[in-house]
Amino acid sequence: MTKSASLRQQPDLESAPISSSPTISLAPVADPEPVSEPVKRRNPAALAGLVILIALSGFGAWYVLSDRAAPYAGGASVTAFVTQIAPRVSGPVTQVLVSDNAVVKAGQPLFHIDDTTFVMDVAQAEAQLAQARQTVTANAAAIVAATAQRDKANAQLALVQPARDRALQLFGRGLVSDAKRDQAEADYSAALAATSAAEADIARLTAQAGPSGEDNPQVRTAMAALEKAQFALANTTVLAPADGYITNLSLAGGQFATAGQAVMTFIDPTTQAVLADFRENQLVNVLPGDPVELSFEAAPGTIFHGHVDSIAWGINSGRTTVNGLAQSSTDTRWFPAARKIPVRVSLDQDTPMPANLRLGSEASMVIYPAGQSGVVATMAAGLMRIGSFFSGFN
Repeated sequence: MTKSASLRQQPDLESAPISSSPTISLAPVADPEPVSEPVKRRNPAALAGLVILIALSGFGAWYVLSDRAAPYAGGASVTAFVTQIAPRVSGPVTQVLVSDNAVVKAGQPLFHIDDTTFVMDVAQAEAQLAQARQTVTANAAAIVAATAQRDKANAQLALVQPARDRALQLFGRGLVSDAKRDQAEADYSAALAATSAAEADIARLTAQAGPSGEDNPQVRTAMAALEKAQFALANTTVLAPADGYITNLSLAGGQFATAGQAVMTFIDPTTQAVLADFRENQLVNVLPGDPVELSFEAAPGTIFHGHVDSIAWGINSGRTTVNGLAQSSTDTRWFPAARKIPVRVSLDQDTPMPANLRLGSEASMVIYPAGQSGVVATMAAGLMRIGSFFSGFN
């Protein structure tokens, strides 16, 4: 007999009468289900806060370390020596020989000023010089004539003096009258006076004439006037001071140009440099000569090498004076804006400027006070190259 058959023969416990004695159920008891523990889920806000905290800590550490080992400045600008071209003489412009934004060479004519009156001034100065030389020659001839007159007076004196002496001797012997003696005295006095007058005339003419030849003051004055007139005539043609560029041209033919008033601007490309503003704490370790890497908006993706040329010794403090007294600052911010010091950077000799660079072009730079080795300097160099590449998408 099988186990299933025996189970079927057992009486139904539910239909059987309940006895007072305890009964034992033979039905199998199921095992209790296990109680599962709740799953602990991480808070997204806490995770995000941790990431932000780590990022801020890394940024703060990079901010401090980079300011010391690799200070960076954006918004730098290209600068150069700029000359305001102005004529040295005034007059109407007859011809403009260059155009705006033209490339010029040293000594190239830029514009002409009408030279009519200046040619006249040269001719007048030449005539005055000739007249001065003629006057010097005439004065020299007058001195010669006065010398001859003195010699004549001396000869007359030499003639009348013995006659006077004989007349005095004869008068003492009673052989001549008083009239003869007086006549001899008068002749001698007249001859002596003529000699003195001739000597005085020679001295006057000599002082009036001055040195002879080109050393004469009148001649030198006339020569200076001639040179001045010739200089003014030469400056009716205005020349380029060096190789460079002409910009901001505001001149046209027929316009009256005034001496000293700028009519165009000249840029000397050989003096180009990059000027950047750094915070004071960025310049703690920076010295002239430190290596620099630069990138220009005009040449994206290219890194240029240079060096610190100089650091400005001062900036405007921003304080004003009222009634002779310094006015106090009214800034109430807890964290006032940092002062920035201009730093002048020049490219190395073997690193030419980009051909399309303009005065005022924007640039970025990193200075390496301790050289380009080290983790911070390497990271700064990498970021510099990434920024230079993406600058082409501005």
